[in-house]
Amino acid sequence: MVKRWLPTLVVFAVCSTVVRADVTIVQTMTMEGGMVAMSGQNIAPKTTTRIKGLKSRTDIEVPTGNMSTIADLVAKQIIILQHAQKTAQVIGAPAAGTSTAPVTATVKLDGSVNPTGKSQVIDGYKCEEYTFSTTLSMSEVGGPNMPPEAAAMMKDMSMVMKGSMWVTKDAPGGAECLAYQKALYSADLASAAAGVGGVKMPGIDKMMKAMASVNGLAYMTEMTMTIEGTGQMADMMRQMGAMKMITKTNSISAAPISDDLLKVPDGYTIVK
Repeated sequence: MVKRWLPTLVVFAVCSTVVRADVTIVQTMTMEGGMVAMSGQNIAPKTTTRIKGLKSRTDIEVPTGNMSTIADLVAKQIIILQHAQKTAQVIGAPAAGTSTAPVTATVKLDGSVNPTGKSQVIDGYKCEEYTFSTTLSMSEVGGPNMPPEAAAMMKDMSMVMKGSMWVTKDAPGGAECLAYQKALYSADLASAAAGVGGVKMPGIDKMMKAMASVNGLAYMTEMTMTIEGTGQMADMMRQMGAMKMITKTNSISAAPISDDLLKVPDGYTIVK
């Protein structure tokens, strides 16, 4: 079940903690409701993100195994490290001038991140609230690997993601956040990461552009995912209930980061 959410976790890792100086950020994501409750597993991915200049590494720890992502904005590539298999999957951004498949009319994307004017102090940092909302067609998210029968069952289904981010400018590296976020968007790495496992997330580039307008560090993010639509599959998934994901920052450090952590480890097989 965790594999099913791998692209979401990868994109979330790429998008959530964005700073430019040497900074190490530890965050914990709690997942409640929906298929998580049905699985009976306590799924709480822990992410440790290390950023050095225009490179970063995010280690994701989940009950079924650990993985890491290395983002290089200069080379415009993401490397997915699967530690159990000792493989390194290299994913590059689309080449200049390459046109991507158009987003169909079934995909709706708000693509906006709006300040609410609310603020609160979290762990000693003043945070301001921003809200976001995205609606994606389930048949579009499935990608080319989805069987035709499954695509037909999901053609009238949509995944609705709504939430809020509590953003701070006071945390170490927070002042550098906007510049790095813009560089990340320009590199088009979020859309590349969304293709992990053959799963598409149409319109993620628009959401990234909206994220680039937020000046600060997303210290805490709350997101609720629900299913809308008609048909037996939609009814079944609605019965599981909404899924809620809360990502909370546990610690931030400005200690220097070794260059070795931003390279593919020895003994890993490169997979293009």
